[in-house]
Amino acid sequence: MRQHAIITFLIIIILGGLIFWRIEKTSAPILTENQTQSLPTQNTLPAPELSPTPAQKNSGWLSPLDRAKERVTKKPFGIFITPSDSPVQPERFSGYHTGADFETFPEELNTEINVRAICDGKLMLKKTASGYGGVAVQSCSLDGQPVTVVYGHLKLASIAKGVGADLKVGDAFGQLGAAYSSETDGERKHLHLSIHKGSAINLLGYVQAKNALTDWIDPCLYVCE
Repeated sequence: MRQHAIITFLIIIILGGLIFWRIEKTSAPILTENQTQSLPTQNTLPAPELSPTPAQKNSGWLSPLDRAKERVTKKPFGIFITPSDSPVQPERFSGYHTGADFETFPEELNTEINVRAICDGKLMLKKTASGYGGVAVQSCSLDGQPVTVVYGHLKLASIAKGVGADLKVGDAFGQLGAAYSSETDGERKHLHLSIHKGSAINLLGYVQAKNALTDWIDPCLYVCE
């Protein structure tokens, strides 16, 4: 009888445990899909913000020089400079930079550097201008809107095509001017490239109000690959 009582007691304990487990399971809250997604998780980092790459924004445009991204090291688009704090010394200008400066590498100082058209469009102007030396302006279309592209510090004599001629994207239409000469208006050897909204020619290299930069487009969004 004693053995039978022990077995009965164990069966009661086991059944009680099973009943308790069943009650706990069925009383647990049921989460919907949205509720599940809102629960905090451990060691979860926020998803990185993905910005359009230059290639994604590209509308068939090309870089004016090889290794373009590596060259924009001193005066990118929108930088504010004064003669006292400019990354280029000596400096005679001040304001917000309307373009991007593409520097030359040391081995290119005494070599001819071809400048390529970054887009399809007509040559609107080629002349000598203060602050640039030789400068060329091209009319183009970007995202269906007219823009003008300014290429500054060129050797004017190297531009064989006349005003009104078509320039195709990738055409080597001119060369960089010699350093510290009239071809660059006394500047170092480099390319100033700016993109101005609209069809009017605007040669301003700097503006004094930051909000005025909205009339220009950062070239590196399209050609710094």
